[in-house]
Amino acid sequence: MRVSLILAALCAVCFTNCESGTPKNGEGKDLARLESVRAEAKIPPRQKAVETVTFTSADGVVLEGSWFAPTSDAAPAVLCLHQWRSDRSKYASFAAQLQKEGYAVLTLDLRGHGGSNAKSDGSVVAPDRVALPDVKAALAFLRAQKTVDPSRIGIVGASYSSSNALLAAADDAGVKTLLLLSPGMNYFNVLPIEAAVKKYTGSMLAVASAKDVRSADAVKKISTLAPSKSTAQMYDDAGHGTDMFDAKVGLERVLITFLGTHL
Repeated sequence: MRVSLILAALCAVCFTNCESGTPKNGEGKDLARLESVRAEAKIPPRQKAVETVTFTSADGVVLEGSWFAPTSDAAPAVLCLHQWRSDRSKYASFAAQLQKEGYAVLTLDLRGHGGSNAKSDGSVVAPDRVALPDVKAALAFLRAQKTVDPSRIGIVGASYSSSNALLAAADDAGVKTLLLLSPGMNYFNVLPIEAAVKKYTGSMLAVASAKDVRSADAVKKISTLAPSKSTAQMYDDAGHGTDMFDAKVGLERVLITFLGTHL
């Protein structure tokens, strides 16, 4: 309210000055006084709601993401990872909702997808099912942000990226919670997660559609392997991975509620 009144007063003075061409008696003092009050209010520059960021993985892949800056300091952060043959745009709406809830959010194009298609030397990068260096680089990016609480980081992974998220988090005690959309026990036969499920110390929410049989079976298996730290959410026929957002089954609210409790 104070800032609004200041701006309104400034506009009124400027309008009067524009009409007369020169300040009337005392208006110079009024302007000086208003500028002094404005300086005292310390009105910050407007921060971009979303901006494109890049950083490099340990093996030289230039990764591109969208940074949804938090509205306050020391915010919990959420990393969003897409499924195979997709990109970070699938999380745009959900990330904006998280930002409104007070979270810092990074949506990332994993190697070979979207804007993450080259190395720092210019060589082309093909999609790779194992994207652990990407996840680790993204976590390092989040922890380097002054507005992020490095002890409160969660990851949302979809399909194969849920496996990459889990494998990274199993060796990273700083990842407090995982949200696994349509997980698999061994995607492409190169991403086995059973040992990681047992090792991971944070909380997990595993989500799948019953008609997405392999993912549904994986959710049940995860619940068996880690009953004390995992929660299951099953839908009848909501699709696979981030497609479940489009099914309008209330998935966004389920995820936000879980994050609010565990992050």
